[in-house]
Amino acid sequence: MRRDRTFLAEIPFARHEYGSIVQTNYPGAHDGEYRARVRTLIEQSQAAWPAIPRYAYTRDEHETWELVSEVLIRLQNRYACRAFLEGRDALRLDTSEVPQLDEVSARMEASTGFMLAPVGGLLDKGEFLPMLAGKVMRCTPYVRHPAYPFFTPEPDILHELRGHAPMFMHEPFVEMSVAIGNAAGAAVEAGNEELLDLIGLFYWYTVEYGLIHEDGEMKVFGAGSNGGIQDLLRSMDPTVEKRPFCIDAIRELSIDYDAPQQVFFVAESYEQVAELAFRLEKMA
Repeated sequence: MRRDRTFLAEIPFARHEYGSIVQTNYPGAHDGEYRARVRTLIEQSQAAWPAIPRYAYTRDEHETWELVSEVLIRLQNRYACRAFLEGRDALRLDTSEVPQLDEVSARMEASTGFMLAPVGGLLDKGEFLPMLAGKVMRCTPYVRHPAYPFFTPEPDILHELRGHAPMFMHEPFVEMSVAIGNAAGAAVEAGNEELLDLIGLFYWYTVEYGLIHEDGEMKVFGAGSNGGIQDLLRSMDPTVEKRPFCIDAIRELSIDYDAPQQVFFVAESYEQVAELAFRLEKMA
């Protein structure tokens, strides 16, 4: 069953400017034609808000989606956690053509009630995270630059659908996401920037790049890794630093959106991550 999207009409498409996250040597930062294409898709999204428009993707965009999908699926089969793989299989994403956000959202809504809503780039955490409380995930519609498909410093539809969407088919993950959203919303309302920063770090090192122990092995559940070839390989690379996950371990860290991850945190279980998320909700 589809959810009513009209409540989103009260929320601006974007309250603040998007975070600038394209690194100087990323091909997509300097290609004028590519940036114009991104702007076209963003403008189409904004004009249709709060609905999700139907996007007409180019052959090159479909080819990039197919290439990255084929590699990611093989890597995910080996390294992704069980909940992710079950969600991925339930979503049945096309491998040869870029799926439509609205069609993927419909499958998610029918399963767990979580919905997708378009966005034009990286939102401020105080704007993005509270929307999780309403079971809403903001998603970019554009495809990463074809010259370097293995890593992108800006979120794209491969990151959103190959990385994030499968976990939203997992009810316990949905509940955890709502808790994160509630905590972030309360922190924003209270003007508690310190807590909001902590929630943002928690989200980054779990939902985006988290690892867990499962059946005696280290597995990936973070969207940044599951949705990006380079980051997925780095998350399993024994020469890249891994640390046991706890709240205190991330408090003093920062986030570099432009660079590949330099450290990954490994939780003892998915349940440990969820328990900490609910603790953050109580702190708010």
